Amino acid sequence: MSLFTQPYHDAVAQLTGPGAPFEVINCSIEGLSLKAFSQAHSSLSDYLNGGRQHGDKLLLQYQESTWSFKEFYTAADRLSHWLVTEGNITAGTPVAIAMRNRPEWLIAFVAIINVGGIAVPLNSWGKSAELEQGLEDSHAALLICDAPRWKYVQESNRIVSALIVDGDASGPQQPDFHDVIRANWTGSITPPAIDTQTPAILLFTSGTSGRPKGVMLSHFNCCQALMNLEFIGAATYMTNQDAMSTQLASTTPPKTLLAVPLFHISGLFSQFIVNLHHGRSLYIMYKWDADEALQLVRQEAITVLMGAPVMMMELLSKPEFTVGDAKQLTNISSGGAATPETLAALYATKTAAAFPGGGWGMTETLGTGAAFTGHFCSHRPMASGFPSPIMEFSFLDEDGKPTPPGVAGEINVRSSAAIQRYHTGSSEDFCEGWLATGDVGYINEEGLLFICGRVKDMIIRGGENIYPSEIEACLTTLPLCLDAAVVGRPDPKWGEEVAAVVQVPPGTEANSQLVIEHCQQQLAAFKVPVQVIFTEKPLPRNALRKLLKNKIIAEYYPQ
Repeated sequence: MSLFTQPYHDAVAQLTGPGAPFEVINCSIEGLSLKAFSQAHSSLSDYLNGGRQHGDKLLLQYQESTWSFKEFYTAADRLSHWLVTEGNITAGTPVAIAMRNRPEWLIAFVAIINVGGIAVPLNSWGKSAELEQGLEDSHAALLICDAPRWKYVQESNRIVSALIVDGDASGPQQPDFHDVIRANWTGSITPPAIDTQTPAILLFTSGTSGRPKGVMLSHFNCCQALMNLEFIGAATYMTNQDAMSTQLASTTPPKTLLAVPLFHISGLFSQFIVNLHHGRSLYIMYKWDADEALQLVRQEAITVLMGAPVMMMELLSKPEFTVGDAKQLTNISSGGAATPETLAALYATKTAAAFPGGGWGMTETLGTGAAFTGHFCSHRPMASGFPSPIMEFSFLDEDGKPTPPGVAGEINVRSSAAIQRYHTGSSEDFCEGWLATGDVGYINEEGLLFICGRVKDMIIRGGENIYPSEIEACLTTLPLCLDAAVVGRPDPKWGEEVAAVVQVPPGTEANSQLVIEHCQQQLAAFKVPVQVIFTEKPLPRNALRKLLKNKIIAEYYPQ
């Protein structure tokens, strides 16, 4: 370990040792010995209900509406009562949620968990076929949705009972959500006793290249992942004490801008559940819009921004976003990819007082993987963070053999926060608890995880392995580049050649030779794109802002 990162590793040892707040032990799950936090909550409902103590404090603001913690939990309890008495929902019953980010989504989630049901967040970006697939795979007994999603479901072949958020879409067979939460019932809800391995949430993978897979997560998985988020906060404090002390002395209350989909881990866990538990306010965006985000940052004195790197880049690169707009920011972070150099530079110039953060995780691990915040992220922006203390890593070559230390290989992980198989029973990606992630990476001598790309994205040119993410990171340092995608193009001599698609601002006179020369200055010759296509259209990405390479190839390199 280097002198630079040694303080972090010392903090981990102190936080996770015997008797420490984040003590890590070995526990047996399905015959496997896995690392786990000994003091994590035993059920997700216990953690969710930790926010009840915050009473009249502001929890949510969405457009013109506001919700205090008391109002939120009252609505959730009324819905829980309805689910049991009218919806016939019992412990272990799957209940799907399909709507855009809005307070009703959050109320539905808490209500389902508090009656022992299985919450099934569906992709709100999906149309009839995608929603039908989610309902079919989950066997949901009830769907709680908004009017647009209900219209899509009606167009499908799936018949399901529904509770509709928008009153004009409800009817005799589909009661209205707001009628339920405005009812006069004033009782209390006692969550049923559950085994820690009882299913709590069924999520679906992002499905960038095929049918999304169901990921059934137990209460134990959820509580381990939430404890890991708490651990990250504690480690950040111990390794950035001066800056943290300044932040804690501030009189500005923490306010998080929720701009990523709730049907994925980053929005649901890192932003909603943790803030609910700790009594922090959330400002919900209907969908991501950089102009609206800037307006909210200014008007509401937002202190925490989280999103994909491309989202943070879009916001901070706006000329209107000034250092003055960032004066209240304490944290700004992105995950899912290394921090591009251009974004790291924007952090340093426009949000220098805020802690930058980054990380890597998966739906299958509830986002648990690697993370870092503060000066470690500032000085190592191309890394994806320090591995979680409850996550084991292994790196394998094409033959399934471990790679030497520091040499890239397919990342395999296992953890108490991770599933052991997919909901369908599929286990082709699992071996003795180890999940083959499909990502390629390595851990360096400082103990930091680096992500090189995807196994399936990998380009093989004349026997040399090329990871598109490295070239994409190079391209995004160009001033004219708003976004970039790199794919393999068939080549009779080399097998594959490197090709790129670069999004540029409208009206830009782009020159492919200048782009190629830029890459030649920073990359090995065999990694330099031989063809560059420019577009003014946004590149296709999914809800997690991952590039959809199949669509990009079909549109720009169909040959």
